Amino acid sequence: MTEFSAEREPLEHAAELRRASDEFMQRLDRLYELEARKRELRPDAPEFVRLAREIEDLSRALLFAGGQEVELAEEVHADVKSGETEVDQPIRDTPPRRDAVIVLAEWRAAERRLSAASAASEEEREARAEVERLREEYRLITTPDPAEPEH
Repeated sequence: MTEFSAEREPLEHAAELRRASDEFMQRLDRLYELEARKRELRPDAPEFVRLAREIEDLSRALLFAGGQEVELAEEVHADVKSGETEVDQPIRDTPPRRDAVIVLAEWRAAERRLSAASAASEEEREARAEVERLREEYRLITTPDPAEPEH
């Protein structure tokens, strides 16, 4: 394993676990919303049947997503047990992975603040630190993991 992938792996595990959990919770919320709406309808209403089918489809997708979460959890558990990685916080405390486009926009704005800041000022130091942090975040998002095969 390279130094790069060793550095990236805990972040990737945490991000994947968070993404899977967020998607599961969103589907579960949607399922609850649809079922609540269906309960307000008479069973002979045309929308009742449409909602029942949509609920069935979403339930199947939720079951599949749960299976994917189990696979990911088992993979992370095995990696932690073997010492390959470390997970130091619950999913709830892991920030969602940000989109590269958003990070790039923030990076450009930080670069503009850095250019406009007075030399050796507190504003310059803060902007420089922000530029470096965003540059690293962007690199982690956009650089492929050398341990993973390309598609």
